[in-house]
Formats: sequence, C-alpha cells, structure tokens
Amino acid sequence: MQKLVYFLYLSLICLGTHAQALAQVLNDFAVSLHEEAINKVFVAVGDIKGSNDYEVMLIKGKYHWTVKNPRINLKPDSSDFTCDAIVDVGPFNYKTQVVGNVKIAYDNSKNQISLQISRAIFELYTMLFGKKIHIKDIHLEEYFKDPFLFEGPKTLATDMEFTMPDSTTKKIFIQPTDCAMKVKLKEICTACEVVASDKPFKPIVKVVPPIQATKPADTKSVQPQKK
Repeated sequence: MQKLVYFLYLSLICLGTHAQALAQVLNDFAVSLHEEAINKVFVAVGDIKGSNDYEVMLIKGKYHWTVKNPRINLKPDSSDFTCDAIVDVGPFNYKTQVVGNVKIAYDNSKNQISLQISRAIFELYTMLFGKKIHIKDIHLEEYFKDPFLFEGPKTLATDMEFTMPDSTTKKIFIQPTDCAMKVKLKEICTACEVVASDKPFKPIVKVVPPIQATKPADTKSVQPQKK
C-alpha cells in the first residue's frame, strides 16, 4: 500500500512538472485579438436594416427594422453576439434585445481566425385588439453570412541581421512553432513557442485551435410602445 501511494505521488509530481514545462514552452510570446478590435468591423459595416410588406388576419402593412449596437462578446465558456433591434410595424414600434451564438474557429491551412454569427433571431410582431400577433422571425445570421476573418500566428515569423566581428553579416530567422489559442474574457489569446536559427525554416506551425461550448440563443423583448 505504501509503495502504491509512493508511486502515485511520484506520478503526480511528474505530471505537474510536465504540465509546467509545457506552459513554459508556450510562453515565448503571446499575441491577443481584443473584442474591441473585432467590434470595429460593425462600425465600418454600418447600419443593418430590412423592410417588407406583411399581411395578418386580413390586415396589410409594412414593417421596418434596424440593428443597433451590434457586438461580439468574447467569453471563455461561450462567446455571444448581442444587439438591439428597433422595429416599426404599422402604428406600433418596439425594441428587442437579441442574444445570439458566435462560432470561433481557426483554419490552419489559411492561417485565419474566424468568428461567425451562427444564430441570432428576434420576433417580428404587431398588436391587434390588444393582442400580440406574430408575423415572422428575423434570422440576423442570414445578414452576416460572411465570417469575420483575422490573420493567425503564422505571419509572426521574422528575420534580423547581425554584424559579426569580422564585418560579415549573419541573418537570423525566427518563427513560431507550437501555438495554443484560447478564448479569454474579451480577447482571443495565442501563446507560442519560437525557434531561432541562422538557416531558413520550413513553414510548419502547429496551432491548437480554441474550443468553445455553444449555448442556446435567447431573445428578450420590451412591450410595444405606441407612436
């Protein structure tokens, strides 16, 4: 029994030492993609809006909706997309808070970090005789079909020149090898090990992509306000 306990103790020490060594290996440098940089894309895109005719219970009209304050919120467990949908339907208008899902992935062949709005829905409705009448659901993910793409860590390779004592010049090549990408609060952080050599490297970089759970999206609505 004592030998078994001693063996387990040594195993735990070895595992802890190995894990610590791995953490140190991937601590040569780290780069961060902050959510504020991601959300500047929404500002550049501008307003997202839609309109169409509708007919419910023999009543015809036209609806208009506009997306305000769109944001991608980075979180360790499950990142999300949020916005406000401002809706005008006939004589009524209301505001709905939309909470959607975001899929984060890394394409090793293209060296691209992608953020895709995979689900974001809000209800379009009107009021008739004091009752809420459903018209349709608006799927905002259909308006964000293209993912947000950012360069990955493979582009961080560089080189520098050193003047030797004999006045010759030696070029040193530096590039990341093993990288681990994690989604943290408000940022996607990539930690890498780097290697340096006086000879060019083969462009091989191993990146562990982020893995996130997906939570079901939700929608919250406020009561319609008469114009």
